[in-house]
Amino acid sequence: MKEELNPSQLEMRLLLSNNLKRLRAARGLSQEGLADLAGLHRTYVSQLERMITNGSMDNLALVAQALAVAPAELFADNQGEAELQPDDNSDGKKVRRGTSKI
Repeated sequence: MKEELNPSQLEMRLLLSNNLKRLRAARGLSQEGLADLAGLHRTYVSQLERMITNGSMDNLALVAQALAVAPAELFADNQGEAELQPDDNSDGKKVRRGTSKI
């Protein structure tokens, strides 16, 4: 039986999915790499990103810790905002770059 989600639930899962993909990619982590850092199974991270499973608060806290962000960042609406990322010039300075839609 397929789970029926209301629009608010779908929105939360979409925010989580997009932010997980964005934050994971910004750190050069695979789903398996993130799962290892968080002490979770790779399929769990995959299911979160594909909006298949409902993440528990405990597990999302582990994911946030592995990504070195506050748990609220997993649900932030960053659409269209720029993110500070290290510059490729090796001088360690950060530059503002737009985030791509995922």
